Amino acid sequence: MALDLNRTAVQIDDMAAALSAGTADRSLRLASALDAAQSFDPAAYATRLAQPGTELNWSVPQVHERVDASYVAPPVPEEHCVVGVDGSHIDVSRHIPAHCYLINIGGMSLRYGNEPGADVFCTPRLYASQDELVIRDRYAPYREETISGALLDAKRAVEELRGLLNALREVPEDIPAIGLVDGSLILFGMHRHPDFVVRQLVDDDYVALLDEIRSLSSRRTLAIASYISLPRSREVVNALRVAVCPYPVPSCDRECGTIRRDERPCDKEVGGVLDRQLFAHFLGISERSAVFGSNAEIVRNRYGGHGVSFFYVRTEDEVGRVEVPDWVAEDEALLGLVHSLVVEQCRLGPGYPVALKEAHEQAVVTGADRQHFVELVASALEQQGMSAYSSEKNNSKMRRWI
Repeated sequence: MALDLNRTAVQIDDMAAALSAGTADRSLRLASALDAAQSFDPAAYATRLAQPGTELNWSVPQVHERVDASYVAPPVPEEHCVVGVDGSHIDVSRHIPAHCYLINIGGMSLRYGNEPGADVFCTPRLYASQDELVIRDRYAPYREETISGALLDAKRAVEELRGLLNALREVPEDIPAIGLVDGSLILFGMHRHPDFVVRQLVDDDYVALLDEIRSLSSRRTLAIASYISLPRSREVVNALRVAVCPYPVPSCDRECGTIRRDERPCDKEVGGVLDRQLFAHFLGISERSAVFGSNAEIVRNRYGGHGVSFFYVRTEDEVGRVEVPDWVAEDEALLGLVHSLVVEQCRLGPGYPVALKEAHEQAVVTGADRQHFVELVASALEQQGMSAYSSEKNNSKMRRWI
């Protein structure tokens, strides 16, 4: 029997009613958060974080200027290039007749000015050898982790950055350029994996690619950034939690460890508010927020000097989050270039950077693509005289008999 949407609709109605009932409370918290942002003191905030005994249960950013600051986008350079890269993959599956995975990297390079042009690329790669399917500890080869699931997501992020670097190398050096990727520059969740896995994917791969991009930028006007549409981040609001905390030394576990969520003092002031909701009030169309520094553990400990900064930008359609390496954030010209071109790309999108939109079209792997991939694998194995088996569970999905 298929999904009974009639029954589900009743549950959806109940959910909507519950959300509606909390509208007034959320409005009060947003108003409180706006007040806290307008009175926010960066120096006092830094002092509170530096106090001995400060222990927080959430990530807070570095804040060096007023939270409610806003900046107008600089003019768009007449000559410029925007490169967007995105990726997709087919994960390892026990239901297909070979242990393998595929990563597809797609991209679009858009040149504007006197010689406008567009180039698209699509680079699929199959990983099937034993050395490609696992990450081994170079100091203890018997230790290994299979690349699948979250690790494959991280591997794809590495390949997206590699694809971006290769595409940027093809851009004429006399043209200002930015490279865009979708999602975060921060490889969240890597702390859950053994150190040898982090060393391979982060230190040896991701950070090494960031090094090469920074080196490329030293010879020309070039920056990279990531764009997050409709972000659900609360990092800046978390900074407001520190500001409104009523205790002399903020210590979540000691002071509020036994209090349920939504009843802690900071929850009553700013709980449930998203960063984008905050900046929707402070930013005009095309303006960006102040620049904040990420304190993510993986960035602090493993990014080799490539800190990650972020800001929010308001387009005609949404408040988006833009992340850049610190070496971009610290260069006023590069920061302005990212700001102006992200806004312009969203205008052309419309609503979402057109270079990333087109890169996604090149990278996407559809359901039909996945089925065709399985058929190609089976056919290739049969041509080699090998059994092209699949699980009976998968076979039962392919041949319905009732």
